[in-house]
Amino acid sequence: MAFNAPQWFSDALTTAGADPALDHDPRWANFLDPDYRCPCCGIASPGLIDLGFDHPDVWPHGNRGETGEVLMQHGRDRLTTDLCRLGDSYFIRCILPVPIRGHDGYFCFGPWAMVAREHFEAHSAATLPPFPPFDGCEAVLANALPGTAPRQPTPCMLTTAGPTDRPALFPHAGPLRAAQESGITFDTLLQIYATTGTDLRGHLGDGPEPEAKSEPKRED
Repeated sequence: MAFNAPQWFSDALTTAGADPALDHDPRWANFLDPDYRCPCCGIASPGLIDLGFDHPDVWPHGNRGETGEVLMQHGRDRLTTDLCRLGDSYFIRCILPVPIRGHDGYFCFGPWAMVAREHFEAHSAATLPPFPPFDGCEAVLANALPGTAPRQPTPCMLTTAGPTDRPALFPHAGPLRAAQESGITFDTLLQIYATTGTDLRGHLGDGPEPEAKSEPKRED
């Protein structure tokens, strides 16, 4: 998945990938194994999948994906796979990548971002021939994600890579910025999946053995 990222995020990916956190965690191998089944109940792991959102949280007209509609329209309000207009508000579907400590890749939320009308129109134009350039813009996260306060807006920078690539979001501050800078643990990833109804905790085997603590030397 191509996207433009600020240098600090590229550095964070490198640092997180070098973390030995997953080297001795047998749950990670089971998590990625398509043939693995929990010995107690037979549940399978879906592997590393993104967590997408059908629409911005404020969209009041139902779930487009569940209805199978390519375009959901109610008066002037419109929702497609990638774009949404609700009254005088405009939204673009994005990715929000987060490094995983010990993994040489990342996990992605797939939220929506609210942008100004002129940026919405510029982005829309950039996806059609002759593909005029669009360098990104300021945006506000439009979905409540794990680790965010639903009533607190999360200002972000929206970046783009090309006309067929989904834009990426990089919060300016807050818990999500901290997660992008430091990466998340495997246990945090499992907790995120659990919030969406895919709770694999307890089904992937035992975690790594805790490190033994050395006893302090006694002075005679």
